[in-house]
Amino acid sequence: MKIAIVGWGAMGTLFGALLARGGHEVWMVGRQPATAPALAHGLAVEGLAQFTARPAGATARPQEVPAVDLALVLVKAYHTRGAAETIAGFAAPPGAVLTLQNGAGNVEALAGRLGSPPILAGTTALGATYLGPGRVRQAGAGETLIGRPGGEPDPRCEQIAAAFRGAGIPTRVTDRVEDAIWRKLVVNCAVNAPAALARVPNGALWESAHLAQVVARAAAEAAQVGLAEGRDTPPAALVALARQVCAETAGNYNSMLQDVLAGRRTEIEAINGYVARRAAELGVLAPVNELLATLIAGIEQSYDKQVRGEQHADRG
Repeated sequence: MKIAIVGWGAMGTLFGALLARGGHEVWMVGRQPATAPALAHGLAVEGLAQFTARPAGATARPQEVPAVDLALVLVKAYHTRGAAETIAGFAAPPGAVLTLQNGAGNVEALAGRLGSPPILAGTTALGATYLGPGRVRQAGAGETLIGRPGGEPDPRCEQIAAAFRGAGIPTRVTDRVEDAIWRKLVVNCAVNAPAALARVPNGALWESAHLAQVVARAAAEAAQVGLAEGRDTPPAALVALARQVCAETAGNYNSMLQDVLAGRRTEIEAINGYVARRAAELGVLAPVNELLATLIAGIEQSYDKQVRGEQHADRG
């Protein structure tokens, strides 16, 4: 399969490396021309797996991307509209577009710009830490789910799933992909921001009675928003799922924590921020998610004012 990976951060690099190693023609597409040569030379993975795979090419010029069967979108949620513009600039429209991003609203942002080809969506339990251009550490393993929003059967989904499985990415097709995306959103609400604020790996959240309470309340609130939307999202089940994810990814520094530690913009507005806004629209209370979104936004605004050691020593 010919695949364009749109976004060459941690997840883009990991998927690109796995698919290239699996024998697929992989094109890495990003925004920084200076980064492209490093990725064209090879994509190196360490951690759960250790290997280097070479893509067919890497470019920041979308018009250089040849006709591909799939455009796989793995940029941060706030770059989704930019990713849609990139795909629109390909030499030929891809056979399908698949988003495996975090957060809500990605399908709508892609469809609003592209119209066609079909927009597919899903979630992935793979996890990665960005080490530099073309270098990642695989820190999480698990299942990838894909489907066509609306539940319509689409033969492309099974073709993509088969290609992913052949590359060592456990994948299955679901006809309820929106529910899978919502469950992932609830878990991200419960885990990402609390870990970023406490600056601890995921597993430490449930080891602390105080942090575990925050995790549980954030998950339960988001589940209630889902219920108000008509989704089958029992709060107790999603609290249990958040706890399970904490255990299964115990040593993982999630993407929001990585962003905060690096002083980068986070995806908070597409995660806890989205749940807080949707709750207000539906008349549901979500104070924990609202507070988490506000605190992370405050951290982002304070990056250039953070305490620097002895400059702020106690003079009392």
